[in-house]
Amino acid sequence: MTARSILVVAGVAAATALASAPAGATKICAYAMPSEMLDKVYSGTARAGQPFRFKIVAPVQLDDGTKVPAGTLGYGVIRAASAAGRHNHDGMLSLEPRYLVVTKAAGGAERVPVTMNPTLPVAWTPSEPLLNKAASHVPLPVPGIIMTGVNTVRWGRNITLGPGFTFTVLPVDNLAHGPIC
Repeated sequence: MTARSILVVAGVAAATALASAPAGATKICAYAMPSEMLDKVYSGTARAGQPFRFKIVAPVQLDDGTKVPAGTLGYGVIRAASAAGRHNHDGMLSLEPRYLVVTKAAGGAERVPVTMNPTLPVAWTPSEPLLNKAASHVPLPVPGIIMTGVNTVRWGRNITLGPGFTFTVLPVDNLAHGPIC
C-alpha cells in the first residue's frame, strides 16, 4: 500500500467518524411560534408601557413537552412609540412580547416567558417611497431646496399594528439551551 492510499483511507475514516453523531445527541433549537396581534396599536396615541395582546396561530410543543395550542393568548408591552410629526417624521412602534398563558392539562394556567424573534425587526414605521426621501438629498440646489421646504411643513405618517399583523415569538427557556436553528 502506498502512502497516498493510506492517506485516502485515513481521510475517509476520519470523515465518517465526524459525520456520525453519538446516539444520545439531541438537536437543541428554539422554536419560533407564529403569532398575530389581537389589539390595535396606533403610533399616534400609543405610549411606552401600554399592554397589548396577541395569540399563537399554530400549535407548538415546547422542549419540556408543554403543548401550546393555537389560540393561546399572549401579553406584551409597547417598548417605545412616537407619533408622526413635522419635517416628515414618521411614527414608530416597538413591541416587546412578554409571556403566554398556557392552560395546564391538570387544570390551571402557566406563564411561559417569550421574547420577539431576534431575526425580525423590533421597531416598525410606515414605508416611504424612495423618490421622496432621495429628492431632498439631491446635490442640485433647486430640487433639494424645494424638497427641504416641502418636508419642513409636511407631516409624517403614523403606523397601526393590529389584527392581521403577524410576527413570531420564541420561548425564553429555549434561548438558554443553545442557538436558534
